[in-house]
Formats: sequence, C-alpha cells, structure tokens
Amino acid sequence: MTTTINLDNDAIAQSGLVDPETRGIPQIPAKGSMDVRREVQSVDSSSDDELPTDEELQTLRRVSGKIKWSMYTIAFVELCERFSYYGSSVLYTNFVTQKLPEGSNTGAPLDPDGQAGALGM
Repeated sequence: MTTTINLDNDAIAQSGLVDPETRGIPQIPAKGSMDVRREVQSVDSSSDDELPTDEELQTLRRVSGKIKWSMYTIAFVELCERFSYYGSSVLYTNFVTQKLPEGSNTGAPLDPDGQAGALGM
C-alpha cells in the first residue's frame, strides 16, 4: 500500500517508462503552458440538414406520418401504470412502517405479542 511519502517513488515512475518531470504528459514544444493566440475559425451558419430544392419539393412524394391510435393507447396505459405505482407506493410504505390505529382489528396478529400488519406474516 502506498503512503503519501512514497507517492513520488511509485513503481511506474521508477521503471523509467514515465518521465518524472512531466509525469507522462506529452509536451508540445511549439506551444507554451498557456497559448494566447487566437485561431481564425470559419463558422458555417447553415445546419447539417440539407434543405430540399424546388425540384425535389415538386417531384418527391409526401409522406403523411400519422400516429396510430395503438401508440396513443400504449402511452396512456403506461401513464396510468406510472401514476398507480407512485400513488400506491406511499400507501404500502405507511402500511409497513406505521402502527395500527387504536381499536382497529384489521391486520391483527394471531399472537397477542406479535407484530401486526405486513410485518406480522
């Protein structure tokens, strides 16, 4: 195990594979530690998407791309499932962690010294 004192005397540094001054980071001789020069960059304002030409707009067929009702049904069912899961998780948590109200016999244990509710199974 390496200690703080021996961090500089690491086995990799002693092997000669890593230069101890630069710690294995390659140095670029043309640039200093901080390069303040600015490079001129050409900025292309058009996006990568090529817009259709007038000829393509006239000759290409149009695709409607309607969404089927089955997709809406699946999305609605998944939304209902999500609401029911997060809504009932609070009820289950309260059922497991909280004591029964006074005078309630719901979930009463068979053993009078036993634990009621879901933990008494």
